[in-house]
Amino acid sequence: MDVKKGYAMVLIAALTWGCIGIFVNDLTALGLGSASIAALRLLFGAAMLAPVLAVMGARGSGVPVGERPSARALFHVPLSSLVPCALVGIVGLAFANLGYYISMGEVGMSTASVLLYTMPVFGVALGRLLYREPVTSSKLASIAINVIGCVLAVTNGDFSSMGFSALGIIAGVAAGFMGALLAVFSKVATKRVHPLAVTFYGFVFGGATMLALACPWTDIAAAASPRLLLVLLGFGLIPTALAYIFYMNGLSMGLEASRVPVVASFETVTTVLVGIGVYGESAGPVKMAGICLVLLSIFVMNTSFEEIRRSELYGHVAESMRFSGRAWAQEKAAGYAEFVSGGDWQAWVALR
Repeated sequence: MDVKKGYAMVLIAALTWGCIGIFVNDLTALGLGSASIAALRLLFGAAMLAPVLAVMGARGSGVPVGERPSARALFHVPLSSLVPCALVGIVGLAFANLGYYISMGEVGMSTASVLLYTMPVFGVALGRLLYREPVTSSKLASIAINVIGCVLAVTNGDFSSMGFSALGIIAGVAAGFMGALLAVFSKVATKRVHPLAVTFYGFVFGGATMLALACPWTDIAAAASPRLLLVLLGFGLIPTALAYIFYMNGLSMGLEASRVPVVASFETVTTVLVGIGVYGESAGPVKMAGICLVLLSIFVMNTSFEEIRRSELYGHVAESMRFSGRAWAQEKAAGYAEFVSGGDWQAWVALR
């Protein structure tokens, strides 16, 4: 039950991530660049989580057994456990974003988005390599359906705007790989550290890395206004702090690293629906088909076909598929002959 709850939490996180475009469009209109937006998002997310961790620690919620409750309790992380937290922030958040931005600059947004959706492929490979997670037929089918669905949902079937650049392709695929590593590092970190503490330190390390790379001081000075602060607070709270609270808590429930990227791809569905509902983007049949395929891939990934084959319903369906009207008629004719000669009438009228 906890596992199903965990996947539901990842799904909620993906739903929240899909709203990122609303905030990014506002911040871009205010004059901030992509790298600056990524840095500020993570740092404001950390600022939103800090008081939550302090209150939880003071109340003793999530504090390890034997440790005294205090506002600083959940911030105390052993150095050995701080390493995977740093990897979450630097590799899974900062470098993944950086690779995506480089790819967008080289080959355009559509191609970069398509390359980013190699993430489920890497998720299955890493799950098998690191955790010996089985590579089942349902996983492979789910990945194929998911990649096709994401591509159709993002491009709407129009590939004319897709570009090619060796650097852009490498950066986009690297972003997908590092996005898959986010689930791996998060799973390691949440085994020994509270999920919210992992999220907080991931934001701190990732935000500091992006801050050093972006140097957004000129952008911030030019865009400084009450509106900028308000948008950043919403950006740090909704698709950042809240989203990763659900994501990290879900991963702490023993989820398979190979399944998480497919479930998280629900972000694509939300993003497309936001574009249609908020910005009036076209909702063509190809795009809708892509959304349906993404939803189907999530269902397939989390469905055990072995259990279905062992179910009573499957047995009835299989039996009905084997039904032969001709054989049934012959059986009833033979039964009728037996009935006429004094046989059991109930056996004759009974349904096959």
